[in-house]
Amino acid sequence: MQHPLCFCCVVLIVLMSGSLCRAETVIIDCLITPDIYHFFKEREIKNTQIKIIHPGCFLSHPLFIDSNTSLSGEKSAQIQQTFTLPDTVGVINISSGDSTRAVSNVQISGVYFIGGAEKNGFAEHDPLISIFNAHDVTLSNLNLTGFRGDGVYVGQGNVVSNHHIVIRNVIFDGVNFSNRNGISIIDGHDILIDGNRFTRISRKGMPGSIDLEPNTSLQRIYNIMISRNHFTDVHGMAAIVISLRHAGGTVPDNVTIKGNIFDKVVRGILIKSAIPKIHVNNNFHIFDNRSSSASKGDYSICNVNAATGNNLPAIEKYSDSCWKSLRINQDVLQ
Repeated sequence: MQHPLCFCCVVLIVLMSGSLCRAETVIIDCLITPDIYHFFKEREIKNTQIKIIHPGCFLSHPLFIDSNTSLSGEKSAQIQQTFTLPDTVGVINISSGDSTRAVSNVQISGVYFIGGAEKNGFAEHDPLISIFNAHDVTLSNLNLTGFRGDGVYVGQGNVVSNHHIVIRNVIFDGVNFSNRNGISIIDGHDILIDGNRFTRISRKGMPGSIDLEPNTSLQRIYNIMISRNHFTDVHGMAAIVISLRHAGGTVPDNVTIKGNIFDKVVRGILIKSAIPKIHVNNNFHIFDNRSSSASKGDYSICNVNAATGNNLPAIEKYSDSCWKSLRINQDVLQ
Protein backbone atom coordinates (compact mmCIF):
# COMPACT_ATOMS: atom_id res chain seq x y z
CA MET A 1 0.00 0.00 0.00
CA GLN A 2 1.35 3.42 -0.93
CA HIS A 3 2.33 5.59 2.05
CA PRO A 4 0.45 8.95 2.15
CA LEU A 5 3.72 10.89 2.49
CA CYS A 6 4.59 9.88 -1.04
CA PHE A 7 1.96 12.30 -2.33
CA CYS A 8 3.98 15.13 -0.80
CA CYS A 9 6.93 14.25 -2.99
CA VAL A 10 5.08 15.92 -5.88
CA VAL A 11 6.41 13.17 -8.10
CA LEU A 12 4.58 10.37 -9.85
CA ILE A 13 5.94 7.09 -8.51
CA VAL A 14 4.97 3.73 -9.94
CA LEU A 15 5.97 0.12 -9.36
CA MET A 16 6.43 0.69 -5.64
CA SER A 17 9.03 -1.38 -3.78
CA GLY A 18 8.82 -2.55 -0.18
CA SER A 19 10.30 0.58 1.43
CA LEU A 20 8.49 3.88 1.87
CA CYS A 21 8.74 6.29 -1.07
CA ARG A 22 11.15 4.00 -2.92
CA ALA A 23 10.43 3.02 -6.47
CA GLU A 24 11.77 1.01 -9.35
CA THR A 25 10.46 3.67 -11.72
CA VAL A 26 10.28 7.38 -10.89
CA ILE A 27 8.67 9.94 -13.19
CA ILE A 28 9.62 13.53 -12.42
CA ASP A 29 7.49 16.28 -13.93
CA CYS A 30 9.68 19.39 -14.14
CA LEU A 31 6.62 21.63 -14.16
CA ILE A 32 5.71 20.37 -10.68
CA THR A 33 9.04 19.43 -9.11
CA PRO A 34 11.80 21.47 -10.76
CA ASP A 35 14.65 20.65 -8.34
CA ILE A 36 15.66 17.02 -8.93
CA TYR A 37 18.27 17.07 -6.17
CA HIS A 38 15.72 18.09 -3.55
CA PHE A 39 13.77 14.91 -4.21
CA PHE A 40 16.79 12.59 -4.26
CA LYS A 41 19.03 14.20 -1.64
CA GLU A 42 18.24 11.65 1.09
CA ARG A 43 17.82 8.68 -1.22
CA GLU A 44 20.37 6.40 -2.83
CA ILE A 45 19.91 6.58 -6.60
CA LYS A 46 20.38 2.90 -7.28
CA ASN A 47 18.33 0.18 -9.01
CA THR A 48 16.06 2.93 -10.31
CA GLN A 49 14.59 4.08 -13.63
CA ILE A 50 14.27 7.86 -13.63
CA LYS A 51 12.18 9.52 -16.32
CA ILE A 52 12.19 13.31 -16.70
CA ILE A 53 9.26 14.96 -18.49
CA HIS A 54 8.94 18.58 -19.65
CA PRO A 55 11.67 21.22 -19.69
CA GLY A 56 12.45 23.30 -16.63
CA CYS A 57 14.21 20.93 -14.22
CA PHE A 58 17.32 22.15 -12.43
CA LEU A 59 19.93 20.82 -10.04
CA SER A 60 20.81 22.82 -6.94
CA HIS A 61 23.59 20.33 -5.94
CA PRO A 62 25.54 17.51 -7.63
CA LEU A 63 23.66 14.29 -8.31
CA PHE A 64 25.35 10.88 -7.80
CA ILE A 65 24.04 7.94 -9.81
CA ASP A 66 24.80 4.42 -8.61
CA SER A 67 24.47 0.97 -10.20
CA ASN A 68 21.58 -0.38 -12.25
CA THR A 69 20.12 3.05 -12.90
CA SER A 70 18.81 4.79 -15.98
CA LEU A 71 18.04 8.47 -16.46
CA SER A 72 16.01 9.32 -19.54
CA GLY A 73 14.02 12.24 -20.85
CA GLU A 74 10.72 12.77 -22.64
CA LYS A 75 8.86 15.83 -23.92
CA SER A 76 11.92 18.05 -24.39
CA ALA A 77 13.31 17.16 -20.96
CA GLN A 78 15.85 19.70 -19.78
CA ILE A 79 18.09 19.89 -16.71
CA GLN A 80 19.99 23.07 -15.88
CA GLN A 81 22.97 23.56 -13.57
CA THR A 82 22.22 26.29 -10.99
CA PHE A 83 25.28 26.00 -8.73
CA THR A 84 29.07 26.12 -8.83
CA LEU A 85 31.13 22.99 -8.23
CA PRO A 86 34.19 21.90 -6.28
CA ASP A 87 36.96 20.58 -8.54
CA THR A 88 36.38 17.30 -10.43
CA VAL A 89 32.83 16.85 -9.10
CA GLY A 90 30.33 16.75 -11.94
CA VAL A 91 26.82 18.10 -12.16
CA ILE A 92 25.86 14.46 -12.84
CA ASN A 93 28.24 11.89 -11.31
CA ILE A 94 28.22 8.24 -12.32
CA SER A 95 29.89 7.14 -9.12
CA SER A 96 29.14 5.66 -5.71
CA GLY A 97 30.38 8.92 -4.24
CA ASP A 98 32.83 7.34 -1.81
CA SER A 99 35.42 5.77 -4.18
CA THR A 100 35.28 2.45 -2.33
CA ARG A 101 33.29 0.38 -4.82
CA ALA A 102 32.54 0.22 -8.51
CA VAL A 103 29.37 1.34 -10.24
CA SER A 104 27.92 -0.60 -13.17
CA ASN A 105 25.02 -0.67 -15.61
CA VAL A 106 24.10 3.00 -15.97
CA GLN A 107 22.34 4.59 -18.96
CA ILE A 108 21.61 8.27 -19.56
CA SER A 109 19.66 9.28 -22.67
CA GLY A 110 17.27 11.80 -24.16
CA VAL A 111 18.03 14.76 -21.89
CA TYR A 112 19.18 18.32 -22.64
CA PHE A 113 21.78 19.34 -20.01
CA ILE A 114 22.68 23.02 -19.63
CA GLY A 115 25.88 23.92 -17.80
CA GLY A 116 26.95 27.25 -16.33
CA ALA A 117 29.43 28.51 -18.93
CA GLU A 118 27.29 31.40 -20.14
CA LYS A 119 26.56 32.68 -16.63
CA ASN A 120 29.75 31.79 -14.73
CA GLY A 121 32.37 31.31 -17.45
CA PHE A 122 35.33 28.95 -17.58
CA ALA A 123 36.18 26.48 -14.79
CA GLU A 124 38.72 23.91 -16.00
CA HIS A 125 37.93 21.15 -13.49
CA ASP A 126 34.12 21.43 -13.35
CA PRO A 127 32.64 18.77 -15.68
CA LEU A 128 29.01 18.41 -16.64
CA ILE A 129 29.06 14.58 -16.39
CA SER A 130 31.81 12.72 -14.53
CA ILE A 131 32.52 8.97 -14.48
CA PHE A 132 34.61 7.35 -11.73
CA ASN A 133 35.09 3.65 -10.90
CA ALA A 134 32.43 2.65 -13.40
CA HIS A 135 31.82 0.11 -16.12
CA ASP A 136 29.03 -0.69 -18.56
CA VAL A 137 27.93 2.92 -18.94
CA THR A 138 26.07 4.35 -21.96
CA LEU A 139 25.50 8.02 -22.73
CA SER A 140 23.32 8.44 -25.82
CA ASN A 141 21.07 10.93 -27.60
CA LEU A 142 21.98 13.78 -25.27
CA ASN A 143 22.60 17.48 -25.70
CA LEU A 144 25.41 18.73 -23.44
CA THR A 145 25.64 22.49 -23.72
CA GLY A 146 27.53 25.27 -21.96
CA PHE A 147 29.77 23.04 -19.82
CA ARG A 148 32.37 25.04 -17.85
CA GLY A 149 35.06 22.32 -17.80
CA ASP A 150 34.50 19.05 -19.69
CA GLY A 151 31.25 17.83 -21.16
CA VAL A 152 32.18 14.30 -20.02
CA TYR A 153 35.12 13.56 -17.71
CA VAL A 154 36.27 9.92 -17.34
CA GLY A 155 38.51 10.11 -14.27
CA GLN A 156 40.81 7.73 -12.44
CA GLY A 157 39.33 4.49 -11.18
CA ASN A 158 40.61 3.76 -7.68
CA VAL A 159 38.61 0.54 -7.39
CA VAL A 160 38.30 -0.42 -11.04
CA SER A 161 39.54 1.15 -14.24
CA ASN A 162 36.61 2.67 -16.12
CA HIS A 163 35.64 0.32 -18.94
CA HIS A 164 32.93 -0.57 -21.42
CA ILE A 165 31.87 3.06 -21.82
CA VAL A 166 29.77 4.12 -24.82
CA ILE A 167 29.26 7.78 -25.79
CA ARG A 168 27.06 7.89 -28.87
CA ASN A 169 24.87 10.43 -30.70
CA VAL A 170 25.60 13.23 -28.25
CA ILE A 171 25.76 16.93 -29.16
CA PHE A 172 28.57 18.72 -27.32
CA ASP A 173 28.05 22.47 -27.64
CA GLY A 174 30.43 24.69 -25.67
CA VAL A 175 28.34 27.75 -26.69
CA ASN A 176 30.99 30.40 -25.94
CA PHE A 177 34.31 28.45 -25.90
CA SER A 178 34.52 28.96 -22.10
CA ASN A 179 35.28 25.30 -21.44
CA ARG A 180 38.06 22.73 -21.46
CA ASN A 181 37.19 19.64 -23.54
CA GLY A 182 34.12 17.90 -24.86
CA ILE A 183 35.40 14.54 -23.55
CA SER A 184 38.43 13.93 -21.32
CA ILE A 185 39.63 10.38 -20.69
CA ILE A 186 42.19 10.04 -17.90
CA ASP A 187 41.85 6.35 -17.08
CA GLY A 188 39.79 3.84 -19.06
CA HIS A 189 39.65 1.09 -21.64
CA ASP A 190 37.19 -0.40 -24.12
CA ILE A 191 35.58 2.96 -24.81
CA LEU A 192 33.52 3.83 -27.89
CA ILE A 193 33.00 7.47 -28.93
CA ASP A 194 30.79 7.30 -32.00
CA GLY A 195 28.49 9.52 -34.04
CA ASN A 196 28.74 12.64 -31.88
CA ARG A 197 28.85 16.34 -32.82
CA PHE A 198 31.30 18.79 -31.24
CA THR A 199 31.02 22.54 -31.74
CA ARG A 200 32.10 25.84 -30.15
CA ILE A 201 34.41 24.01 -27.73
CA SER A 202 37.60 24.85 -25.81
CA ARG A 203 39.19 28.11 -24.85
CA LYS A 204 42.65 28.86 -26.17
CA GLY A 205 45.35 26.71 -24.51
CA MET A 206 43.01 23.81 -23.68
CA PRO A 207 43.39 20.49 -25.56
CA GLY A 208 40.15 20.33 -27.60
CA SER A 209 37.07 18.24 -28.26
CA ILE A 210 38.45 14.82 -27.21
CA ASP A 211 41.52 14.46 -24.99
CA LEU A 212 43.18 11.13 -24.13
CA GLU A 213 45.53 12.05 -21.32
CA PRO A 214 46.87 9.72 -18.62
CA ASN A 215 48.61 11.80 -15.96
CA THR A 216 50.20 9.21 -13.66
CA SER A 217 51.64 5.71 -13.88
CA LEU A 218 48.40 4.36 -12.35
CA GLN A 219 46.26 5.64 -15.19
CA ARG A 220 45.99 3.60 -18.39
CA ILE A 221 44.11 4.20 -21.61
CA TYR A 222 43.68 1.47 -24.22
CA ASN A 223 41.19 -0.03 -26.68
CA ILE A 224 39.65 3.29 -27.69
CA MET A 225 37.48 3.73 -30.80
CA ILE A 226 36.74 7.28 -32.00
CA SER A 227 34.54 7.04 -35.09
CA ARG A 228 32.02 8.94 -37.23
CA ASN A 229 32.16 12.15 -35.18
CA HIS A 230 31.77 15.66 -36.63
CA PHE A 231 33.94 18.47 -35.26
CA THR A 232 33.40 22.10 -36.17
CA ASP A 233 34.55 25.41 -34.69
CA VAL A 234 37.05 24.01 -32.17
CA HIS A 235 39.36 26.58 -30.55
CA GLY A 236 41.56 24.21 -28.50
CA MET A 237 44.82 22.58 -29.62
CA ALA A 238 42.98 20.07 -31.83
CA ALA A 239 39.73 18.20 -32.36
CA ILE A 240 41.40 15.03 -31.01
CA VAL A 241 44.44 15.11 -28.73
CA ILE A 242 46.50 12.08 -27.64
CA SER A 243 48.97 12.94 -24.90
CA LEU A 244 52.04 10.73 -24.61
CA ARG A 245 52.90 12.08 -21.20
CA HIS A 246 54.91 9.29 -19.57
CA ALA A 247 57.46 6.88 -20.96
CA GLY A 248 56.83 4.31 -18.24
CA GLY A 249 53.83 2.35 -19.40
CA THR A 250 51.08 4.98 -19.58
CA VAL A 251 51.12 5.76 -23.28
CA PRO A 252 47.60 5.22 -24.71
CA ASP A 253 47.46 1.92 -26.58
CA ASN A 254 45.32 0.54 -29.41
CA VAL A 255 43.59 3.78 -30.39
CA THR A 256 41.52 3.84 -33.58
CA ILE A 257 40.41 7.13 -35.15
CA LYS A 258 38.34 6.63 -38.30
CA GLY A 259 35.53 8.15 -40.31
CA ASN A 260 35.59 11.54 -38.56
CA ILE A 261 35.02 14.98 -40.11
CA PHE A 262 37.09 18.00 -39.03
CA ASP A 263 35.89 21.46 -40.10
CA LYS A 264 37.16 24.86 -38.93
CA VAL A 265 39.48 23.46 -36.26
CA VAL A 266 43.03 24.40 -35.23
CA ARG A 267 44.21 20.84 -35.94
CA GLY A 268 42.38 17.65 -36.76
CA ILE A 269 44.52 15.25 -34.69
CA LEU A 270 47.42 16.16 -32.42
CA ILE A 271 49.71 13.48 -30.97
CA LYS A 272 52.04 15.12 -28.50
CA SER A 273 54.56 14.21 -25.84
CA ALA A 274 55.62 16.13 -22.76
CA ILE A 275 58.83 14.08 -22.81
CA PRO A 276 61.16 15.03 -25.70
CA LYS A 277 61.73 12.33 -28.31
CA ILE A 278 59.56 9.68 -26.65
CA HIS A 279 59.43 6.30 -28.46
CA VAL A 280 55.93 5.03 -29.19
CA ASN A 281 55.55 1.25 -29.30
CA ASN A 282 51.78 1.30 -29.20
CA ASN A 283 49.11 0.83 -31.84
CA PHE A 284 47.52 3.84 -33.49
CA HIS A 285 45.12 3.35 -36.39
CA ILE A 286 44.11 6.57 -38.14
CA PHE A 287 42.26 6.37 -41.45
CA ASP A 288 39.28 7.51 -43.54
CA ASN A 289 39.04 10.91 -41.81
CA ARG A 290 38.18 14.12 -43.70
CA SER A 291 39.53 17.53 -42.82
CA SER A 292 38.98 21.09 -44.05
CA SER A 293 39.99 24.49 -42.68
CA ALA A 294 42.49 23.14 -40.13
CA SER A 295 44.57 26.26 -39.51
CA LYS A 296 47.69 24.47 -38.17
CA GLY A 297 47.50 21.16 -39.97
CA ASP A 298 45.20 18.20 -40.42
CA TYR A 299 47.49 15.87 -38.45
CA SER A 300 50.33 16.96 -36.20
CA ILE A 301 52.97 15.19 -34.15
CA CYS A 302 55.44 16.67 -31.69
CA ASN A 303 58.30 15.32 -29.57
CA VAL A 304 57.75 11.78 -30.85
CA ASN A 305 60.17 9.23 -32.23
CA ALA A 306 57.79 6.68 -33.66
CA ALA A 307 58.92 3.06 -33.43
CA THR A 308 59.23 0.87 -36.49
CA GLY A 309 56.00 -0.89 -37.35
CA ASN A 310 53.70 1.84 -36.06
CA ASN A 311 51.22 3.76 -38.15
CA LEU A 312 53.12 6.91 -37.16
CA PRO A 313 55.98 8.13 -39.34
CA ALA A 314 59.49 7.77 -37.97
CA ILE A 315 60.87 11.09 -36.73
CA GLU A 316 64.53 10.98 -35.73
CA LYS A 317 64.80 14.54 -34.50
CA TYR A 318 62.29 17.26 -33.89
CA SER A 319 61.66 20.41 -31.91
CA ASP A 320 61.93 20.42 -28.12
CA SER A 321 58.76 22.50 -27.97
CA CYS A 322 55.65 20.32 -27.75
CA TRP A 323 53.45 23.04 -29.20
CA LYS A 324 55.37 23.31 -32.48
CA SER A 325 53.78 20.65 -34.64
CA LEU A 326 54.82 18.73 -37.71
CA ARG A 327 52.27 18.70 -40.50
CA ILE A 328 51.96 15.41 -42.31
CA ASN A 329 49.77 14.15 -45.10
CA GLN A 330 46.81 11.96 -44.30
CA ASP A 331 48.12 9.08 -46.41
CA VAL A 332 51.13 8.75 -44.08
CA LEU A 333 48.76 7.70 -41.30
CA GLN A 334 46.87 4.99 -43.19
